[in-house]
Amino acid sequence: MGRAGRRVVAYEAPMRSFPDSAKPFPVALQRNAFSPRLSARAGDVWRAMQDVVVDQSADVGWTPARYEATRTLFVVRSMTVEHGRELRVDDRLVGRTWPVRARRDTLFTREVRLFSSDELVAAASQEWAYLSRDLQPIRAGQDVYDAFRREEGFPSVELPPVTPRPGGHVHRFTFRTWHLWMDPFGHVNHPAYVDFCDEATSRALAAAGLPPLALSPIAEAVHFRAAIGSDEDVTVEVQRLGAVGDDAVLLGHRVLRGERVCATAKTVRRLLGHGLDAWERALV
Repeated sequence: MGRAGRRVVAYEAPMRSFPDSAKPFPVALQRNAFSPRLSARAGDVWRAMQDVVVDQSADVGWTPARYEATRTLFVVRSMTVEHGRELRVDDRLVGRTWPVRARRDTLFTREVRLFSSDELVAAASQEWAYLSRDLQPIRAGQDVYDAFRREEGFPSVELPPVTPRPGGHVHRFTFRTWHLWMDPFGHVNHPAYVDFCDEATSRALAAAGLPPLALSPIAEAVHFRAAIGSDEDVTVEVQRLGAVGDDAVLLGHRVLRGERVCATAKTVRRLLGHGLDAWERALV
């Protein structure tokens, strides 16, 4: 991930910039990515970003087959996403991604942006770990650095400011994972954790007589700690932590396999057509 030029294409804000080396890749959201409101679910926005990263990796020579041949892989350690707006079924999307920095030759930070025409519709900062196939950290070689060029000087994505409102009740949702959910590495793929968190929130809303389909994503951040496999009992917790603006909330989550915390997350969500008082009813 060597040094490269720093000329950028600037948009309306510092976050709306990307290096010239960040090629555009078309993004296709499938029909099942959209809710009955014809808006894309947050987890499927994460899947679209994963596709962009995989396409960019293959474009510089690191295809899935090459990772298999070298017995290596990249896995996501953490990811923060900001949604500029909900994605619509008629959006024609392109994605751009580029590495930003490396630490200890094993941890790599990457930026991802999704655009509809010239409009930035979603942005992400990701931290990836370079591992062996038995999930042990290994140092990236020069072949990795030669392929993935670092482009420094671009801002990372952060969650919006929050007004803390502690003391909300912890709601829990438990289920058993399916064998059919497993990804190519034999575990639950990282966007599914966002689905899990939103489902836990949706069930709390439904129990309070509020419409789960009105749940609208603003931002989320997930830190991954352990893999989840098939036929395992998983519990997802959701708790209101604070307010974001005058109509959205910050929710805290833990995703557990038994007693082990496999991920922690924060989601910022709006309930369309409802104010903060609805969240007070749902997550008391």
